[in-house]
Amino acid sequence: MTREELEKYHDIAVRLKLLTSTIVTDTVAGSSDEYPFTCHPISIHGLRKDDKTLREIKLLTQQKSEIDNFIDGLEDVRAKTLLDMHYRKDWSWCKVAHETGKSMNANKKYLKRFFV
Repeated sequence: MTREELEKYHDIAVRLKLLTSTIVTDTVAGSSDEYPFTCHPISIHGLRKDDKTLREIKLLTQQKSEIDNFIDGLEDVRAKTLLDMHYRKDWSWCKVAHETGKSMNANKKYLKRFFV
């Protein structure tokens, strides 16, 4: 796992939320079941379920899962904590520094050494 892949985590999560929660609306023509068979518009609401969207959801879910598994599988507690806070929770380095009690530079340098 590279830092570049980890940096995509937030964007992946945002895109997944968008794809799985955006309601699409369409209008179709319909008629009554009984006489007089008058034509009237019917609005349809739901989630997008076309093949392209489903493939993208599957791919993004797989990528997110790989990143989650990588972070969860780390034995280095400090690296695991920093990666979780900064990438999964999308905290700024300033907030991470405040929570860990270490400086921003110390946390960044630790992760840089971790990935070398």
